[in-house]
Amino acid sequence: MNPVCRISEFYPGILLVMAVVLGCIILPVTAITITDDTGATITLNAMPIRIVSLAPSNTEILASLGLLDRVVGVTTVDNYPPEVTGIPSIGDYSAVSVEKVVAVRPDLVIASDITPKETVNRLRGLGLPVVVVSPRNIADMIRDIGVIGNLTGAKPQAELLSANLSSRLSAVASSAQISQRPTVAHVVWNDPLYVSGNDTLQDDVIVRAGGVNVFAGRNRWGTVSLEEFLMKNPDIILVNEGNGMDLSTKDMILDAFMNNLQYASLSAVKNHQVYAVNSDLISRSGPRVVDAVEQVARIIRTVSAERTACNPAAFPRLPQRLPDSLLLLHCSDSSPALPS
Repeated sequence: MNPVCRISEFYPGILLVMAVVLGCIILPVTAITITDDTGATITLNAMPIRIVSLAPSNTEILASLGLLDRVVGVTTVDNYPPEVTGIPSIGDYSAVSVEKVVAVRPDLVIASDITPKETVNRLRGLGLPVVVVSPRNIADMIRDIGVIGNLTGAKPQAELLSANLSSRLSAVASSAQISQRPTVAHVVWNDPLYVSGNDTLQDDVIVRAGGVNVFAGRNRWGTVSLEEFLMKNPDIILVNEGNGMDLSTKDMILDAFMNNLQYASLSAVKNHQVYAVNSDLISRSGPRVVDAVEQVARIIRTVSAERTACNPAAFPRLPQRLPDSLLLLHCSDSSPALPS
């Protein structure tokens, strides 16, 4: 057979293979498509180098992935890690300045459920890729770490971080096997009483730590009357430290519970089991929420141990401020050591 004829027979196939190969070379190999927490589909054709974060929790995830050097815009309430203070502000997380976002020329904007929909739509209308990250619980947060890792080329770091957080949560779950789970209330504010119900990050923290959210029958966050709170009579009361929303020096909500006579009949108040926890840790859907789970778990273990080790009425009146470490109560010098 003529060799030329044989080559001509395979020529169309060769062309097809070459076309596929060239297509793979020409198309952006880093292109990635994801579905965000609102169901929107976002495609990035290149790895994002300039990132704007529209929520403190998103900024903390980016920092945990080692990507803070790529962040060119954050909100006015971002405060962790401390390095974020040197990053340009694009406004409040609920009142973003579209003009400031555009000015820093981002190739990825990471929004949250608090970001106004109008702002998200306007930014997308200007051609900016906007991903909305709005985890409702800790499992969602860990999943979103993976999404952000995939989008930013930090997949290995995201997998390592997720595995570490999952391992710590598993350790808490193992230690939270107690015979009777105490009831717990998380109070965001006291005037009016504003508490965390079901389907909230705080509810997930309480349950994972070994407690029962006494307001689990309420949907999300909401106000309750003093009468309802007194009737619920939780074993443990968790309050946001500071003024409820930031880390001011005076724990206003804790002081209100411990010094206002209208709360005096509550078991948690009488037994000095009202604890101020870092409001950022327990309110932000970022990696540090696992710190909150560990803290609350230690509180619950401590309260459970105190119930069996000594008379709660004999507790000294001590401030229950818990920024990053747990203050353990004691019954007396001769009391059995409580678990750490």
